[in-house]
Amino acid sequence: MLRNTKISTDIMGSFKCLAKIHILCIAFYLLHGVNPVLAQELATNIKISVDYKDTSLKQILKDISKKSGTKFSYNSKAIPLDTLISYKCAECELEKVLKGVFQKSGLKYEHVENHVVLKVGKLQKLEIEPPSRKKQYTISGYITDAKNQEALIGAAVFNAETNVGTTTNNYGFFSLTLPEGAYKLETSYLGYTVKSETVQLFNNYKWNINLQPVASMVDEIIVSSVDKEALVFRFLAAQTEINPIEVKKQTAVLGETDMLKSFDNLPGISFQSDGSSYFYVRGGNRDQNLILLDEAPIYNPSHMLGLFTPIIPDAVKTTNIYKADFPIQYGGRLSSLVDIRTKDGNMERFSGSGSLGLASTRFSIEGPIKKQSSSYFVSYRRSHFGMFIKAAQPNIKDFYFTDFTAKVNLRLGKKDRLFLTMYKGGDKFITEESEAVAGGLEWGNTSLTLRWNHLYSDRLFSNTTFYTSRYNYFMYTDYDKKEHWNSRISSGHLKSEFSWFLNPGNQINYGIKLGSYFFNPGNHNSPELPLDYTVSPNNSFEFIAYAGNEINITEKLLLNYGIRFTNWSNSGKAFVVNYDENYKPLDFNTYEEGETYYSTGAFEPRISFSYKSGKYASFKASYNRTLQHVNLINNSISPFNSLEVWLPSGPNIKPQKANIYNLGYAKVWPLKNIEFNADIYYKTLYNQIGYAYHAKTLLNPYLEGELRQGDGKAYGFELLLKKTQGRFTGQLGYGFTRSLLQIDGLNGGREYKARPDRPVDFSLAIGYSVKPRWVATLNFMYASGMRITTPTSFYYYRGSQVPVYSEQNNGKLPDYKRIDIGSDFKLNKGTKNFEHHLVISVFNFFGYKNPAFLYTTKTSNADGNFEIPMDKLNMQEQIVTKRYVFSVIPSITYNLKF
Repeated sequence: MLRNTKISTDIMGSFKCLAKIHILCIAFYLLHGVNPVLAQELATNIKISVDYKDTSLKQILKDISKKSGTKFSYNSKAIPLDTLISYKCAECELEKVLKGVFQKSGLKYEHVENHVVLKVGKLQKLEIEPPSRKKQYTISGYITDAKNQEALIGAAVFNAETNVGTTTNNYGFFSLTLPEGAYKLETSYLGYTVKSETVQLFNNYKWNINLQPVASMVDEIIVSSVDKEALVFRFLAAQTEINPIEVKKQTAVLGETDMLKSFDNLPGISFQSDGSSYFYVRGGNRDQNLILLDEAPIYNPSHMLGLFTPIIPDAVKTTNIYKADFPIQYGGRLSSLVDIRTKDGNMERFSGSGSLGLASTRFSIEGPIKKQSSSYFVSYRRSHFGMFIKAAQPNIKDFYFTDFTAKVNLRLGKKDRLFLTMYKGGDKFITEESEAVAGGLEWGNTSLTLRWNHLYSDRLFSNTTFYTSRYNYFMYTDYDKKEHWNSRISSGHLKSEFSWFLNPGNQINYGIKLGSYFFNPGNHNSPELPLDYTVSPNNSFEFIAYAGNEINITEKLLLNYGIRFTNWSNSGKAFVVNYDENYKPLDFNTYEEGETYYSTGAFEPRISFSYKSGKYASFKASYNRTLQHVNLINNSISPFNSLEVWLPSGPNIKPQKANIYNLGYAKVWPLKNIEFNADIYYKTLYNQIGYAYHAKTLLNPYLEGELRQGDGKAYGFELLLKKTQGRFTGQLGYGFTRSLLQIDGLNGGREYKARPDRPVDFSLAIGYSVKPRWVATLNFMYASGMRITTPTSFYYYRGSQVPVYSEQNNGKLPDYKRIDIGSDFKLNKGTKNFEHHLVISVFNFFGYKNPAFLYTTKTSNADGNFEIPMDKLNMQEQIVTKRYVFSVIPSITYNLKF
């Protein structure tokens, strides 16, 4: 082609040939979208002054044309006019200015009569060379959804020729440093079309990328394998991403889909029973899971005593679960991290969604405050089935739950972004105990997060966050007089974290965090209550510093290592009870406000490897040491109990610790949209909390004397096979969990199985597109029952049968099994701005009776019914009875989106 032909000196000397070439050149570029900038006849010896700093090539061409009269011709589709260039030259000849500008942009140019014709040379396959041989430049920017400007977390940017790439962070930012040259970069993200672009990298380059979402996730989609290759290699061990779109398709009790309840399909995660929000990860206790909503902790994720959870998919952008290899910036729990990121809000247009079901009504709206500059998102949910219960039970005054989520997203310039997230959720259950007194329960979570993103340079990204979170529980003895027992935990933190992108194979993360906690372990506000029932509140402070390095040792070996330091301290106003070796109280010490009485510090090293065994396969190994200073105190075995007491580490409670070892294998088949993950793990646990037999945990100033601590271990394996796209989708999982504890004073000092010990955990989820607007789903689960303590023998005392317990958790509930079915009907044909669905589902289709409780205190009467015996004079044989929560639960839900 003419634009790739060099004009020789002899041809330049021939005016006749030059005229012909000129005519052909102009005709060619005009046919291919040339933009001519008109000027006077070219004079290369003219002197001009220029001073450009991060100025676009398009603006530079206009400026040079204005100052020198130069006429430029170029193909607007081939020339990267948005390239930013910095160049300065005072009173320089035009030729020198042109060379300086176009060398930086990686373009070639030729003089054709009174025109300067810009051309793109052939792409060269560039090898990464030492900085001494070749200059390094950085491509950086944000990858967003083209329809609403939502940041895409984990999107891939990749250059196939050099086999170098990166992925976006939690704010959609990426940075890729390469030697100077021309590169064809491919950007991809699951569910979005692939975008390819040629970048002339001869200076630092800002590149904000918009990806177009695919219209339908049901149809077969050809997705670039680049994101799969990068994610398989770079995903942390035991990391799982949950798509909120897929969660909406799942069956749930009364149609109330939520993010946390969807975890029951994942191996290694088990819920206590039907209708419970308490979940256990890899044999750990339920307080060992850190749930973050835009970085603020949610301490009690339950509604209606656990029937539902507060995180609805409508408000969620992404959710990631980490069960072993925690990111270096997170800690404070031993078993898992659940990182939930809410939607930023649509910057392009107003949109929303709504849902009407048997249990609740919810809606979400979002839109731009200033288009492409700021946005908002608001979501609200309120239950309404309480009105039916109130009609059947007139003594119930209030019975409902609510969730409110709001977010504001501001772009303050090219280098700064601000996010403000607010969440408030609560439950209320008030009954009239008598004509004069009303009692009940009320509890809720509140959080606020303010985040500031700042780019110090193309390779240094920072995020500074302030967040506060609170969980309050009220048990009213007189609701009208507001007399209540209250338990509370609240926290506030300020942290600043940095990501330094040294080069494509090396990223350093470091930061610091300061925080404070307030613990009220449960006190009654009645003035008539004796001081002997007062439980000391606690004030705690923590300081955390961390640093981690992610480095490609070779193209096939990725090393991620780091260390955290945590200092924890407690201060007054408080009192601390001293105990002897038999946990008997001796005396107590009183501390004034601000007086520090406990402090401890420890390091938490972490290291992991990822080895690429094939293009789409990798082996992973990791080791983590974690600490936990925040402890849930609750010895109830009920799966429906939001009554929670929290206590910090201190003189009488040692910090919980864990060493976590994990080996994993990940493999994907991109063309078939199939993913496979396998993990084996081993955890050693220290200072685990147990309870003295018949421990009293309410209104007990000697609460810490009821606690016992010891060590434990957990090990197992997990298998997960997924088909993520196409007409048929599905997920098959299996997990084996062995969890053992040995705690001082319990089970005679012998080792015993912990409650979440579950050797069998099988799940199958299937989705099938029957027709373009009809998707059918099937969900099957089978798992071992939770461990419980059962009598080992009985004896009779004065005519009553008395059970004898000699072993801890020696039995288990019957095996759990459930089958759910559902159908999602799209009620209208595909439109860009509106769609509505009808979702019909049946939870526990075959009505399996999965017990949540076992009783050994009842007898069978003459009618065959079970009752607690009242006749203490005659011997009556007590039998085992069961209590289950759900049978068959059909539901219908109407969803709309606009």
